[in-house]
Amino acid sequence: MRLAGGCACGAIRYAIDPVDGDPADYCHCKQCRQATGAPVAAWIQVAPARFRVTAGSPQAYRSSPAYCRWFCAACGSPLYMTDESGLTVGILLGSLDEPQHIRPTLHGWDSARIPWFDLADTMPRYPGTPPYDL
Repeated sequence: MRLAGGCACGAIRYAIDPVDGDPADYCHCKQCRQATGAPVAAWIQVAPARFRVTAGSPQAYRSSPAYCRWFCAACGSPLYMTDESGLTVGILLGSLDEPQHIRPTLHGWDSARIPWFDLADTMPRYPGTPPYDL
């Protein structure tokens, strides 16, 4: 399955080819909250070979020594995150044209969750980084 997404103004477009088993999660960490302006961020992690920017030039912000967050400089939309080692690209589900095709399966950084924000689900909750790698 190929999915497309992009920023609010349309200047940046990307495509991903997710496969069964790609981790999708809700992240409750402070950095994700600040980067998105939301109480939680929903992500899918894909191998870099299955992600490509198809239009525009995203801008990077190094949010930590190991990660860059990419966004549209024109409208400010956050789009995806890359790791320094090049193992994964984390795409914000809200930036997909059809986010309903990807369903998170766990919660990461639940120890940092805002107490008033609680999804009533039975998915695994990890107090820190979820235990997956691509």
